[in-house]
Amino acid sequence: MGRAARRLLLRRRRHDRPAAPTMNRPLALALSTEPRVTLRAAEPRDLEDLRVWKNANRKSFFFQSEITPEMQKTWYASYLLRPEDFMFIVEHKGRKVGCMGFRLQKDGSADVYNIIVAPGGAGKGLMKAAMGLMCAHIASHHTKDIGCLVLKGNPAVTFYEHCGFKNVADAGDHIILKLEEGKA
Repeated sequence: MGRAARRLLLRRRRHDRPAAPTMNRPLALALSTEPRVTLRAAEPRDLEDLRVWKNANRKSFFFQSEITPEMQKTWYASYLLRPEDFMFIVEHKGRKVGCMGFRLQKDGSADVYNIIVAPGGAGKGLMKAAMGLMCAHIASHHTKDIGCLVLKGNPAVTFYEHCGFKNVADAGDHIILKLEEGKA
């Protein structure tokens, strides 16, 4: 989906999580064109879904151990203290269809991470639309230098390529992908 077809709306919503002292996070992003997806900041009520989704796909991620509920709560508490870290729940028609996040790096780039489609959410173009929305937000509010690290053999490489990412380097057990200019 091109830039002209994409309209970025930023909505502020109340959350049931405390704000970190320096938090500067968007609370929700919405796509006004089809497919209509919303990215909202992950909240405590999402922790179990995030944990289940990550565990089901853990062989595709760098951290491959089983995540316990307590580990998930610990992660969330530390996440709230990192204002450069953004984790979204992807929703379509009020239903959770996955998650995705990004981290602002010290070198000025953004690292896209934890892209996970929920059961029943694949094959509809929803995650691709959500990725486009998130990358458009990153490019317009933070940086145009957007990339990700993906383990070799991870089938998600094809997804990233469809979203406009290109393999730019081999880094041993993983590859480095960068969003091509003009794709956000």
